[in-house]
Amino acid sequence: MTLRWLAGAAALLVALAAPTLATDVAPRAEGRPARPSPASSKASAEDRAFLLQLGEAQRALNEQLEQLKERIDWLYYEVTLRRDEHTGIDQEVKAMRDEVKGLYVESSTVKQAIDALKGDVSGVNSNVSGFRTFSGLFIALMILLLAVIFAMTIRR
Repeated sequence: MTLRWLAGAAALLVALAAPTLATDVAPRAEGRPARPSPASSKASAEDRAFLLQLGEAQRALNEQLEQLKERIDWLYYEVTLRRDEHTGIDQEVKAMRDEVKGLYVESSTVKQAIDALKGDVSGVNSNVSGFRTFSGLFIALMILLLAVIFAMTIRR
């Protein structure tokens, strides 16, 4: 804001000083340089001092503009770095999402395999109970045969 005020004040002073600079110099006669009058040399010295101040103000403004340009360049560089980081993070997130999708598919496959195994275990359980029944009958038959053999050996 002070930069705008300073630039506006400098422009106003230059605009006000331009007509006085043109009227202070006496017209040239016969090819000789014009001599400034004593009043105009005082005004001329004031004008020069004013112009020097304007030049210094312009230099200060140029320095401030250079600093602003450097800051803008630095900010542009930082924005570019952050954009690159953001792009890298987006790629990582996309890779993680793909991995999660793969894990979800794998977990679904594992669930299906577990459900199939549950069915197989149920089949084995029914087979085991059938085997128990069959083995029980087989053992009972063997005991009966042993009893018959024992009885036949004792009888003789």
